[in-house]
Amino acid sequence: MKPALLFLNGPVADAGRLKARAAAAGFLVCADGGARVAAGLGLQPAVVVGDFDSLPKPLPSWKGTTFLFDDDPDLSDFEKALRFLDGAGSSSVWVAGLWGGRPDHQLVNLAVFEKWSKKLALAAVDPGWSAVVGPGKHAIPCPKGAVLSLVAAGASAVVTARGLKFPLKRLRLTRSSRGLSNQATGSPVELTVHSGRAWVSLP
Repeated sequence: MKPALLFLNGPVADAGRLKARAAAAGFLVCADGGARVAAGLGLQPAVVVGDFDSLPKPLPSWKGTTFLFDDDPDLSDFEKALRFLDGAGSSSVWVAGLWGGRPDHQLVNLAVFEKWSKKLALAAVDPGWSAVVGPGKHAIPCPKGAVLSLVAAGASAVVTARGLKFPLKRLRLTRSSRGLSNQATGSPVELTVHSGRAWVSLP
């Protein structure tokens, strides 16, 4: 199944790459104000989810787009959209617009991303690529010379990584700079998460 592409209301770094991802995605969804981003890129979502306090004005004349009003005060529009995608059977989601914007929104976005990555295969795209991975072995495709950072998702994570300029062996990561800005020596980078969960970021 192709990943769904979910737009949040964050800034766009690479419009061309996002349009290419939209063409490759199986489903295009916007979390409320993400509809502004999609409209600015000339893209039409299949579904817009949220409390609709940030929709573009005037609303684009999208024929066939479904608007799902959800005013649950306990959930952000990002989480409402993920709940919808989970219920619709999506297991893999590319998230655009996760970075930037208001700092309080970004803090909530990161917390929601970490929470839902336990259930869905989430990847933050534009700029770069970032994901949260749990215990087990992971092959991270990336070009030789690419910058790769590892940061704990939670209090700490113990990881081993091969294929990096500075290999890691059962290193305990925390929310600090210890795993920041390593460099891939080949592809894929072989990552083992022994305990906890970790952010993998290719900026």
